[in-house]
Amino acid sequence: MIKIESLSKLFNEKKVVENLTLEVKRKEVMSLLGPNGSGKTTLLNMIAGLLHPDSGNIYINNTMVYGTNGTKKVNLKPSERKIGYVFQTISLFPHMKIQDNIAYGLKSLHISQSEIKKRTNTLLDFVDLTEYALLYPNQLSGGQQQRAALARSLATEPQVILLDEPVSAVDPQLRETFRLDLKKYLQKLETTTLYVTHNLNEAFMMADKIAVMGNRHIEQVGDRTEIFDKTQSTFVAKFLGLNIFKGKAIKEQNGHLLIDINNNISVLSTSNPELIGKNVTITIKPEDITFSKTQTTNQNATNNILGVITEMVQTRSTTQVTIDLGFPVKTRTTSTEIKNLGVTVGDKIYVTFNFSEVNVFSEKEST
Repeated sequence: MIKIESLSKLFNEKKVVENLTLEVKRKEVMSLLGPNGSGKTTLLNMIAGLLHPDSGNIYINNTMVYGTNGTKKVNLKPSERKIGYVFQTISLFPHMKIQDNIAYGLKSLHISQSEIKKRTNTLLDFVDLTEYALLYPNQLSGGQQQRAALARSLATEPQVILLDEPVSAVDPQLRETFRLDLKKYLQKLETTTLYVTHNLNEAFMMADKIAVMGNRHIEQVGDRTEIFDKTQSTFVAKFLGLNIFKGKAIKEQNGHLLIDINNNISVLSTSNPELIGKNVTITIKPEDITFSKTQTTNQNATNNILGVITEMVQTRSTTQVTIDLGFPVKTRTTSTEIKNLGVTVGDKIYVTFNFSEVNVFSEKEST
């Protein structure tokens, strides 16, 4: 497991990581998700011992590898932390054959040549590179090189694996296949893994849990449903591309929570008495919003609000539609559906979304 307590790091007086706390459970694959420049790689480098934090504690499998234990300052060397690290840029030694790259770290463990050969062959088989053992890195594809880098990181039997954007160096046309292969390998390993990416789909595909990083700390941790459906941070909502607006929780109405937006629009969400009287942030996924020319009759189950289409942006297969309800919302639909409805910019339209799809959290919880 990985446990991080109140970790901070400054570069040239600029805070890059601030008071960050995170825990990755044993054998869990966690994705560290966030935009470029949010400090993800800096965090990995501190866990690995390549950078020194300014403050905070780091534990690997309940052993402090960096921090303060009583009056004692602890800072284990990278080689003592039992961590495998696969870098964003492929870092194989170009002058070494693949089998020698994988065996490189084993030579410092003072084990027999027969054991080194055995482990190397096992790892070559594990990542499906046995037939490429005698080739050099430049003779392999990007995906094959990353698999070799993964095997090299596993050679010393690390307790933890750090993967920093491992798909970015793979040829675009091969990335999907490589992701599937890598997920299969990680499932076989049953090793605690922290997987860094800025790609939302990749994070959801590869990980058991997702930690969204922004504003120098961890904004939210959860599985796919928790992150998307129970967003608890304005930063996370923006990063996910959700509809976001502010309001005030007024009262309970027919078993639902009534929220006022801009003092003239009412929205219903799932009952939450603790929010009554508070300023709140509301998020709705674009795919949970539909629209039509007629008003729905099922008022007890849905929000149905009249608005005006202000923008339509067409891509190859879908159209993003922005509708002004007194506050702007975005939704996506097929170009065929737009054609069937016969709507265009300036048309009045009824927007519908179910109360159960409206996520609400207290303003003080957003960052």
